[in-house]
Amino acid sequence: DCPSVTQRLYDDTGLVFAYGEHVIDAVAAGAQDADLLSVRRTSPLLRVRRVTTTREGRPVEWSDDRYRSDAVSFSVHNSMDNNALARKTAD
Repeated sequence: DCPSVTQRLYDDTGLVFAYGEHVIDAVAAGAQDADLLSVRRTSPLLRVRRVTTTREGRPVEWSDDRYRSDAVSFSVHNSMDNNALARKTAD
């Protein structure tokens, strides 16, 4: 029994998930998203794209997730030593 997949990978292989980038934006639900999330097509969704890399920059995890905007919240912790927020304008 292992409560953390990343800990298990480290214990078994020495793999370190060193850096991660999360990009959160708003998108309209496509046909597949609408069906899976029980919303109307074009409903607003929050999309979270994540890439996690090793210390050397090798990607080891990737995700592209969609969330109903009426059923999710996110929390971001910042400190003086590590400011996790970067703001970009929409393309």
